[in-house]
Amino acid sequence: MPEGKPSLVTPTPPPFALPRYERPREEVVAALPAQDVFSFQQSAEVIAASSLSPGSQDLLRGLLRVGTARSFPGGGAGIEYGSLLKTAARPDYLGAHIREAADHLREQQTDLLLVPGMSGYPVGSMYALAAHVPALLLKKTRLDLDQLNPHDYPAGAFIIPSYTGEGDVVMHADPASVTDIVATIVRRKLATQSDAESVELELRVAGADDIIDKATMSQAIGESALIVGEAALRQAVARHRARTGDDRPFVTNVRIVAWVTPIIKGYNHPYELLWKAFRLRPFAGVDVSAVYREPPAIGIAGIGTFAFASDDERDGHD
Repeated sequence: MPEGKPSLVTPTPPPFALPRYERPREEVVAALPAQDVFSFQQSAEVIAASSLSPGSQDLLRGLLRVGTARSFPGGGAGIEYGSLLKTAARPDYLGAHIREAADHLREQQTDLLLVPGMSGYPVGSMYALAAHVPALLLKKTRLDLDQLNPHDYPAGAFIIPSYTGEGDVVMHADPASVTDIVATIVRRKLATQSDAESVELELRVAGADDIIDKATMSQAIGESALIVGEAALRQAVARHRARTGDDRPFVTNVRIVAWVTPIIKGYNHPYELLWKAFRLRPFAGVDVSAVYREPPAIGIAGIGTFAFASDDERDGHD
């Protein structure tokens, strides 16, 4: 691991060479303050008067209406937001945020987006299509130490605990998708350097997820992306040389240039971790400063604490 990075990687027992990332649980939830909690009915007016961007305002309104706070077996206290980001596509709540995040990806000149598992892929694919950036899904399979052979997995595979408590999982990109997408990117970049004496190929990679919690998954994806990208660039260059006879010097470089997410738990210090790891600040729609279970509520950085809608309020709210 590069010098200065926080240590979230632990060695796995031999002969398993895949890196394993620890994802600590959130066991302690702060007590809900007795005052200064905005009800769901008050939230629309408070959000409209805030400094949040239009996309973040829509996103927060949707989160408060359809979400709640709950405990997850593999992660502890968290936010249930499935009907906003996993099992439905809501342009009324997500459309403006998706466009804002896509603008950020384009500003960073992103070549490739990596998204973990199926939970992050719905919103990740929206980001990719809006920004016109190809996305790779990191596939998730349950870890079986009796059957696992690390040599069966492609470059960049890693092990991480499941947030839903289903045990450890192995995550990796599909080699065929990586090969084709990176080859397409390389062809485009080569076309702009046809007369150059040497070729510089930089692959600018971003990550996306439905939530950045403690940034463990974000760091894992970023470090995986460096390995995946370098291997794919080497392969693309080798194939280009074999096909064309191009013997110019090639310099390749893979950079993590952005992270985009609808929700970030700022109180877990993910901004600090990702700055140390990759020198970048993630683009987040909603910055959560606290999660409360009883009654279900969340704090939003710079605005205040908001109660989630009750069932009756959801039924009666347009």
